[in-house]
Amino acid sequence: MIATNEQTSVQSAIVLNTPIAADRLALEPGSEANQYRIIDRQSGECLGQVSQSPDSQHAVELFWGKGGFMGLITSPLDVKYFALPGGTVQVQGTSLQLEGSPITSNATKARTTHQPVQPQQHSLQASILGAGLATRFERISGDSTDYSKPAVPVVGHRSVIECIANGLAQHGFTHLLVNTFFKPVSLKHNLSRCDAKQVQYIDESEPSGTAGGLRKMLTDPQFAGLLDESKSLLIVQGDSVTDADFSSLMEAHMAHGALVTIGCQPVAEKDVDKFGIIVTDCSGEDGQSGRIVGFQEKPKLEEAKSRLGNTGFYIFSPQSYPIIKETYAQLLQQAQAAAQAKQEPVPSEVAMDFAMDVFPAILKRTQEDASVGAFWAQTVTGYWSDIGNPSQYLETVHDIYAGKVNFPLPEALSQYYRDGVIFWEGAAAIADQEGAELKGNVVVAKPFQKA
Repeated sequence: MIATNEQTSVQSAIVLNTPIAADRLALEPGSEANQYRIIDRQSGECLGQVSQSPDSQHAVELFWGKGGFMGLITSPLDVKYFALPGGTVQVQGTSLQLEGSPITSNATKARTTHQPVQPQQHSLQASILGAGLATRFERISGDSTDYSKPAVPVVGHRSVIECIANGLAQHGFTHLLVNTFFKPVSLKHNLSRCDAKQVQYIDESEPSGTAGGLRKMLTDPQFAGLLDESKSLLIVQGDSVTDADFSSLMEAHMAHGALVTIGCQPVAEKDVDKFGIIVTDCSGEDGQSGRIVGFQEKPKLEEAKSRLGNTGFYIFSPQSYPIIKETYAQLLQQAQAAAQAKQEPVPSEVAMDFAMDVFPAILKRTQEDASVGAFWAQTVTGYWSDIGNPSQYLETVHDIYAGKVNFPLPEALSQYYRDGVIFWEGAAAIADQEGAELKGNVVVAKPFQKA
């Protein structure tokens, strides 16, 4: 008998795990012994096939979560073979072949170069958001590998967050403030070898929203003094693979006397509904940047008023900090009043979100009083990719090895990347030892272990 969900107790090592859609997957006997077709019960479509000899020691999990469908084969030697649609893994009596097309480098991306300005020309402090749960990135991050999403490798052994930190340091942002929550050990291990001069952490005991780290630095005595409130702060999302020109972004922020600046990039029409869209008055020199007049969250193409995607790069001037404090005080007061009215426990803290809470307050204030400064959107040059799900992760890594990102490549390239298959540090040697045959959209990961 074959498992139909994660809770079923069976002899087979093949497990179906559908945490967001119970019984989404099913297995049907194939044409050969110990072979099964993987069926999407919702559409009736065959997603691929899996086979396993009775003596195989490899565990198989077929997973459908927020990031879509994938297969995971776990070796007795503790290496993880992740197969996305279009990927094939054959290893020691276990075979998994998933229907789909190969993921390749993004044809619309091109390498650009820029010259960082001298550090003394701008604020040196930046914050990287590293506390997210990254549920759309399961199983590649999380309990399967003990990596947080920002800590997963993207080029050689270097992770997303390490590359962000090194890029910021190149542009003079050498004092980094990083909030953590999920799998923080892997994240801190990565940052221990980055180029920043100083890395300080806002360790959170529970998620506090995208703006929670900034809010805590401004209002929580536990984190008082981390942020120099006399200087601007650059914020970067922790799941951004980028070689963006942060120097020019800061220069534009200062040149326009902005209260808050959001970095943005034009996105392809096919991708408009995947991003937060920024609408400006187009008053910038490039005809796209300008004062922000509105936002659209993942609009349909025909409804989009702009093609400017929000990169998640934000610059806050010192004059914006009191507005954030005031906005948070109002949110907390409202939450406490609502709890009292329902006779529920009164919260001492509430989550705070940039898109839902901070930016509407900033937009309202700048529209009411132009003297406080502009709420500015500035186009950013350089590579930028949001690795929101496993497919975007694979495409982004392909971009890196195709030379579209200004990242140094590892010397022992074949230990990390072969014919489009991605290997995390140490995983290639184990895959070779097992005689694994890999093709297409496959990531071979070795779980994080603290040295």
